[in-house]
Amino acid sequence: MFGDDVTTLTKTTDLIVVFLENFFDYFKLFFPLLIIYKVYKRYPNKKNKGDESFWQRFLNLYTFGTGRTDQTDSTLPTQETYEYKNVQIPMENESDDFSGKKIILFTTCFVGLQASFLIWGVMQERIIKYSYENADSKFKSKKDAENFKNSQFLVLSNRFAGLVLSSLIMLIANHHRFVTLGPIKLSIKFVRSIASWQNWAPLFFCSYSSLSNVLSSWFQYESLKYVSFTSQLLTKSSKSVFVMLTGKIVSNKTYKVHEYFSVFLIGVGIFLFSDIATNNLKQTNQIISTTFPGFLCLFGYLVSDSFTSTWQDNLLKSYSMSSISLMFITNLYSCLYTLISLASQGQIGETIEFMKEHADITHHIVLLSVTSAIGQIFIFVTIQKFGALIFSIMMTTRQILSIFLSSIIFQHSMSAQSLIGIFLIFFALFFQQYVKYRQKKQKATQTQKL
Repeated sequence: MFGDDVTTLTKTTDLIVVFLENFFDYFKLFFPLLIIYKVYKRYPNKKNKGDESFWQRFLNLYTFGTGRTDQTDSTLPTQETYEYKNVQIPMENESDDFSGKKIILFTTCFVGLQASFLIWGVMQERIIKYSYENADSKFKSKKDAENFKNSQFLVLSNRFAGLVLSSLIMLIANHHRFVTLGPIKLSIKFVRSIASWQNWAPLFFCSYSSLSNVLSSWFQYESLKYVSFTSQLLTKSSKSVFVMLTGKIVSNKTYKVHEYFSVFLIGVGIFLFSDIATNNLKQTNQIISTTFPGFLCLFGYLVSDSFTSTWQDNLLKSYSMSSISLMFITNLYSCLYTLISLASQGQIGETIEFMKEHADITHHIVLLSVTSAIGQIFIFVTIQKFGALIFSIMMTTRQILSIFLSSIIFQHSMSAQSLIGIFLIFFALFFQQYVKYRQKKQKATQTQKL
């Protein structure tokens, strides 16, 4: 028991030390960015638009965004503070009847989302949890095999792929009349609706969500060193529990009965999945000592990911930014953050050496990064064409498929109790989406009557 406590303390301490090292390295970039923003905001260049140099125009965009008209002291300026170009980002009516083209597009989005994120999940588990250079078995670890431990490099590779893809889409949107996506030929009007670069938030503000995005991705990869892929996925699926607890404690927010019911089902599902009820005290202590650092990572993921989505949503609404332009600038900052940290810690050379010695991992990282970037594009298209509710159902379906695909490929065994726990969690998630659908339909009916 004492040995388990020491092991847990050591693992947790090591995790915190690595996190602090990374965060300090990120601050090496963030601090100069903050100084530039503060100084230029206080002493802005007041030359006429035609007399501005390239750097002056860039600093205006960096500090004030597109179409600044006057100074403001707010931390995150609102739309009223600025003058925008008249570019609308249309949201299609979710109640529209499905035409033949829309059915094909829906099928393309569904298959694209499932394929890209299922492959991404498998690659994520393969890279983090299993060793390389194993002659006897593809997945079982051996003493002479090595595990890839640099989660930060995986974040860099993912963000670099996203940066390249978002850059290409933005260029295509401004130079072509049509874009082909599988069997669908999309008009440039639609592509520009998600990839317009005419409206920008102050570029500095994007560095906040980029930093939290890097942290959430790092926490996600690190967690797999301590917990199973299924545990990670179920914890991420249970984000609503964290959101409700935070809302209740911080804002004293009230929730409806069906929301409490869903959270209760999720809690019971997690309890059953963990198999704690069937273990004795010694086994339970062993599970906690092994997985505590992992769930600490998942807590960090939930906090940073919640901030990222909230901040980015504010940027999109306040500045009418397009989704792809936000993806581009976020990935650019993320590449800089992780590159500076890897260089400061001397890990770039080590990682490249590891990849030279273990050829398979290069292919796995490329596949991980490409599927992650492609998946992001399908997310934007799905939300814009079919709405957030349809997207949520698609992603919940993907999570179920990911669990079973992981069990088949990596030969995980689950007890009947764990399967019941998984069923309860996803039943609660689908129940939440069904209630939202009913509420939306009732609201639409009442509006039509008026």
